[in-house]
Amino acid sequence: MTVDQHMQALRDLLRADHEAWIAEVQGWADDAEAAGDEERHRRHVEHVARLKAMPYPWEQSTAA
Repeated sequence: MTVDQHMQALRDLLRADHEAWIAEVQGWADDAEAAGDEERHRRHVEHVARLKAMPYPWEQSTAA
């Protein structure tokens, strides 16, 4: 089965947005670690883990 080019473009946009958000939160974690703020670092690392654990819609099968 082929994916419509518009759907693929939407999936690519969703993926890029999600990956950018993960990178931003990881940056916050890195900044907190560099500042020695262990609590803030831990919270941001946990947030990154939750974001990475989310089911990505672009990876789910559309077959029913």
